Amino acid sequence: MHAVSRRISTVNTLWPVLVVFALACGPSTVSDSNIKLEALTLSGWQYPTMMPGSRLRITGGGFLAPELGNHTLTIKGLNVLVTVPLVRIAPNTLEYVVDDLLLAQMPPNSPAVEAVLTVKRVLTETQRQDEAAFAATIQVVNNLVPKVTKFDSPGGVLYPGDVITIKGDGFLTEGEGNTVLVIKGTFESIAPPETRVVQPVIPITGTDRQTIELVLTPDIFGLLPGTFVGVIQVTNETPFSALPGKSLTGLVRQLLPPRIDAVLPSVVSRGQLLTASGRGFLHTDPFYETTTLIRAEGEFSISQTSETLTLAGPTALALFPDLFHGNEAMDYVLRVSMTPSGDLEGLGLMIGSFNGVISPLLIAGTETITGTGAHVSLVIAPQRQIVFINFLPGFSATLEEMGLGLVETQIRTRILDVCARDYLAINIEFRSERPTDYVEYSVIEVGGADPNQAGLFGLDNTAGKDVGNLRFNDIIGGTNAESREDGFYAFGGVFVRSFLQLSPTLYGAEALPIASPRFDQIFGPFMPAMSGKPIETTDFGGPLQPWIDGAVWSLGNLIGSTVSHEIGHSLGLANYEGQFHNPTDQPNAIMDAGNFRPFQERAEIDGYGPAQFNDNNRTYLQRILPID
Repeated sequence: MHAVSRRISTVNTLWPVLVVFALACGPSTVSDSNIKLEALTLSGWQYPTMMPGSRLRITGGGFLAPELGNHTLTIKGLNVLVTVPLVRIAPNTLEYVVDDLLLAQMPPNSPAVEAVLTVKRVLTETQRQDEAAFAATIQVVNNLVPKVTKFDSPGGVLYPGDVITIKGDGFLTEGEGNTVLVIKGTFESIAPPETRVVQPVIPITGTDRQTIELVLTPDIFGLLPGTFVGVIQVTNETPFSALPGKSLTGLVRQLLPPRIDAVLPSVVSRGQLLTASGRGFLHTDPFYETTTLIRAEGEFSISQTSETLTLAGPTALALFPDLFHGNEAMDYVLRVSMTPSGDLEGLGLMIGSFNGVISPLLIAGTETITGTGAHVSLVIAPQRQIVFINFLPGFSATLEEMGLGLVETQIRTRILDVCARDYLAINIEFRSERPTDYVEYSVIEVGGADPNQAGLFGLDNTAGKDVGNLRFNDIIGGTNAESREDGFYAFGGVFVRSFLQLSPTLYGAEALPIASPRFDQIFGPFMPAMSGKPIETTDFGGPLQPWIDGAVWSLGNLIGSTVSHEIGHSLGLANYEGQFHNPTDQPNAIMDAGNFRPFQERAEIDGYGPAQFNDNNRTYLQRILPID
């Protein structure tokens, strides 16, 4: 804690077949309301041929959110007049599921109807109504005759887990039934050389009437490389009938083994993503009993002991991926875990280098196959603590209150510079953007007012003193229920508005003991609360520029030093048994208690500062976060 406080311990997604039309639409009834709405427009719909359970979807604009109003669809044609409800399933999409309301007037397999379809929206607050219409020929049937025209596989090759696009017509979509594929023929494997009959039956729903997407799971051809020769038969099955369709004959497809093409980055450390890219990976799926392991064979040289380990055969290293990206990439996070005795273990601590081959190992039930690997040289570097500084809206609001809104970018830059300087020669990195290359990293929130209502400058609200930095993903921010249950303040972060307590003008007798008139001299010219004038664009480069630079410098140092202090707590400081701060006042020491850190030291003015970690604290930090 900083300042005068303590550190307290297979759905339809693509609609390529849309009837697109030009519409002239406008309000049929316009109230005197001043509410402005986006114009109601229609751009397409799905489908002209419907079935019981079909999801009739209309696309356009101006559709109301459910809390604002509702929509209906009126279908009017010869002997047909029906109004059905529409549900907004996306900002630009309305949907009606064909039910008895429509079927009562248009029974399945009755003649097609030339109809006018009218979409009406009603604004709940004022009952304002707008509508738009289009003409179409519609029909309801019990089933469709499907056909397959294309089995898309570039180059005629397949890999396990491929998403195969099957083209044709008459496929059933969500709610209508299933289009059943039978992939029938022979599969000749290479090793061992054998020919077997395959005939998997695959019920599936189409992405649309012309498209089916099929995932090549191991129950279709298995895992072993080989060649399939055969046909695809297709049947549409609904609750009412089963209609066989036109097959696709003369198929010849080669199934190749999985492969890893690259492993990146070449230098990786604890908490970081190691990504293996290639093709043919099967994600973890209990139903098919599948997964893919990352298998490493070669030599690993351990930096700490200069020992070289040979990884081969039964001693090869097998890593279980944390995340799969389709069948073309898989991520492994270098983690560290704690043993029952309290020690740390895991690949994230194995500092050294690996030279060898990394291959995919596919598992499906009792069947396994090792694919083609890539030769890699990989360095596991000492653990680096990544810190994401998350600037909250309250931070920006406080700068506006101080008249410094136009220099927010410069203040953020200074904060990052201060943190990097304070932790020089320590393996830690501060970022203002959320990391994408690390999964385990710390977060510190920089906001406005102190939610604890205690006037704190900052607070590490993580639970307990993390001696040794065993945790790598602390969040200093938000509310911590565990800390609250222990009787401590629950909200953590850095609270920039609390710095106003350093102003004798604003707080008078209630100003903090470390308050200084220098605060008012630096920030007063820009703060309306002290009769100052906020910075304007015309001030840059003019007589006020030195004063602007001084405000950026001082506030950036105040906040940056506080971030360094709270992050120090989360890393396990101060490095004294049972103490959260240095036990005595030390000159320009970051981990001193708040009352021992005057404004001039924090702001780095008048010959004070910059604050730094004393020898004891810095030795500790370099031990837990060494730079290689």
